[in-house]
Amino acid sequence: MTEPDFERMTKDEVVAWFQHTDSLAPVIRSMTATPASGTAPETPMALVSTRLPVALVKQLDRLAEQTAVRRSDIIRDALTRYVTTRTEPVSHAEAEHALDVLRRVVTARTAEGRADAA
Repeated sequence: MTEPDFERMTKDEVVAWFQHTDSLAPVIRSMTATPASGTAPETPMALVSTRLPVALVKQLDRLAEQTAVRRSDIIRDALTRYVTTRTEPVSHAEAEHALDVLRRVVTARTAEGRADAA
């Protein structure tokens, strides 16, 4: 017999399962000390609703099943990585490289301007 998937079951399905089971082992096995994403249990959460393409949700569900991680944890992890990469400060080395590129561009354009004026 397969384990019940409490994350995907409706409230009525969960109630029916509890009414017809003799063992709480599947419930205990489904519990984790901390969420799979590593988020501390006391971290405040806000419910955010969004629409995703059906094909993407199916991929998320397959990945969640293969990795034994909840779909919401996968989405939370992906969004955290995305926001982190978009908002982390530029390193000193990256800033130096950008300045070097700008200096070369300005020098090249200045030299072109002098050649056109001559």
